[in-house]
Amino acid sequence: MVRIINDQVALVENVDIFTPIHDDPHIQGEIVACNATNDVFAMGATGIVSLQAFIGYPEDMDEEIVVGVLKGMNDFMMQFGSRVTGGQTIRNPIPVFGGICLGVAHPDDIVYSRGAQPGNAILLTKPLGIQPAMRSYRDLQDEKREALLERFQESELRTMQETAVRVMTHSNRVVALAMKRVGVNAATDVTGFGLIGHADNVASQSGVDVVIEEVPVIRGTLELAKFFGHRLDQGLAAETAGGMLVFLQPDKVEEFQEVMRLHDLPCWTIGRTEKPRATPAARLAEGVKFVETAFP
Repeated sequence: MVRIINDQVALVENVDIFTPIHDDPHIQGEIVACNATNDVFAMGATGIVSLQAFIGYPEDMDEEIVVGVLKGMNDFMMQFGSRVTGGQTIRNPIPVFGGICLGVAHPDDIVYSRGAQPGNAILLTKPLGIQPAMRSYRDLQDEKREALLERFQESELRTMQETAVRVMTHSNRVVALAMKRVGVNAATDVTGFGLIGHADNVASQSGVDVVIEEVPVIRGTLELAKFFGHRLDQGLAAETAGGMLVFLQPDKVEEFQEVMRLHDLPCWTIGRTEKPRATPAARLAEGVKFVETAFP
């Protein structure tokens, strides 16, 4: 949500709540904070005012877990000169963690998911593959472990999981800074609706077709996703605290990627926009290329 306060100040607020994805409380807290702040950064706000925590947990859960999650959230926020400033805690049959993030920007710097134009280049700032990587994290701990290890090496699965954690705990603030410096037409983060789902939202709001020609994925997750039945090869697997889709003029791509390189971060050109064939929509191009990669 964006609220224009005056001609100099706009407030950007986002709420994200989800079930735990990692057993380490501190890491889980970092993921929560990263996920909550990413929507604010996707709208071009680079100043983070605060994060309010939302914690729901059952009566029999050790409160030290809650403390660890809150510490992870607060430690993550400190990199922005901010912190967890309060929140709400409730009893709930299953644990749920989330955050309400408040950011600030100049109204002229706000970036919306509408605004993409035909002929834009499309950038993606993090590889996909969180869903299968973290599914394997769970399956290695229960009765599905044996079946999983009949197909995959445990060391390979652990590498995928570690990469996924790095993706989920790396802030998108540098992307927001690059958008502010370069100037872009539209942007969105990539989370629960997957690459095509979020791209389709931009397409429908902007009145363009989005054509995805190349998809970076965490090394090994494409085959893992097929094993689980996740639709990563269709661009439909869910992500958590994923990267950002950025739509901009082609002559600005090099400058944008240079900003990312200065921070040792990757940035892939994954497609283009064009005039719609019919109803504006996103699609994978015929012969789309999947690129397996690591993440810093």
